Amino acid sequence: MGRFDLIVMDLDSTLLDWSDGIARISESCRQALLKAAENGIFVAVATGRTLREIVLELEVHGLKFGEPVPHFVIPLEKYCYKVVNGKPLEDEAMVRWNKERLEEAEQAIEKIVLPKACKWLQVLSDAGLSPTRWVLDTRAGWFSLVYNTVEQARKTEKLLQQLIEPHPELTVNRNFVFVGLIPRNGTKGKAVRFLAEVLNILTERVMTIGDSINDLDMLNGEHGFFPVAVANAEPEIKEAALKAGGMVTTQPASDGVAEAIEWALGQT
Repeated sequence: MGRFDLIVMDLDSTLLDWSDGIARISESCRQALLKAAENGIFVAVATGRTLREIVLELEVHGLKFGEPVPHFVIPLEKYCYKVVNGKPLEDEAMVRWNKERLEEAEQAIEKIVLPKACKWLQVLSDAGLSPTRWVLDTRAGWFSLVYNTVEQARKTEKLLQQLIEPHPELTVNRNFVFVGLIPRNGTKGKAVRFLAEVLNILTERVMTIGDSINDLDMLNGEHGFFPVAVANAEPEIKEAALKAGGMVTTQPASDGVAEAIEWALGQT
């Protein structure tokens, strides 16, 4: 028996290598994903991207969607789909889960964020942290802010944490220069835990791979997964993965994913 039954990875700067400014999936990673599938391991992608973007990115980079991987996708960091014959589908449990996440997202935006967005933006402006742009997305449940630098995004992350203290329904989410607010249950870690439950897989038999703060709750041991930070991951992510008993790959992004899968298959 192998080490894991389910491997879940982030998309950008994890499965996709953006190191030279152009996205790519290395051949070693492509082969590792196919080997994982051949060995009966479920492969899933969890990302803030939309379902359509996941399909396009994978196919552009030589992974025909669902043939054979990925077996599951988690778009917008919360919704869960299985992939059958190259098409995303929902079973009964996923229909229920996705409906709950959508309702939470709508409530978070309409009842909490919309009435306070202008005030929060003014607080950020007064602190010298005006974003270059911002987006309110009801379906995603995001109040997303974009900055020029990671340092600005980190400072905003801390200030937003203070602003939402009266609102336990929300949590702060950051991916490098993107930072914002999402429903507390709309995280990758919770979605992966749900997927493991649907598949009747023990959490310790789940490997999760990521690089940024929006991957944190699937890499910090909170849900019992085995965490992997790729070599290009943010320092907080590497620290969290190691503290939770996981690993940091020697290779970045796509090659790092291949390294983790090969280790999981007992080939390194």
